[in-house]
Amino acid sequence: STGINAEYGGLIAVVKPAIQTVDSQVESLRFTQGKLKEAIDRLSTDLSHIGELQKELPNLEHYVKKLTSIKRRVATVNNVLTNVQDRVQGLQGRVEREQAKKRTLLNATVS
Repeated sequence: STGINAEYGGLIAVVKPAIQTVDSQVESLRFTQGKLKEAIDRLSTDLSHIGELQKELPNLEHYVKKLTSIKRRVATVNNVLTNVQDRVQGLQGRVEREQAKKRTLLNATVS
């Protein structure tokens, strides 16, 4: 029983920091993805506006469509990142609940 608890505690000591690191990195990436989406929106709007004002310039519609496509892909990646972060947070919660259960059991057997 004590050996299992020690192994479990060692596993928690390894897993918990890894989960926290992944969670932090996913959150940072989501923030960056949001900034990228905002920049793409601004650029797309600017290109559309320029295209309307300057009919003699090369057709910018192709570039606006590319930006729109990229924007959709960024949104998709952001949704995936949100799902990953939700799962990581759920896993972190389960690890913490299991850790609390083990502590309670350990305290009950020691008492």
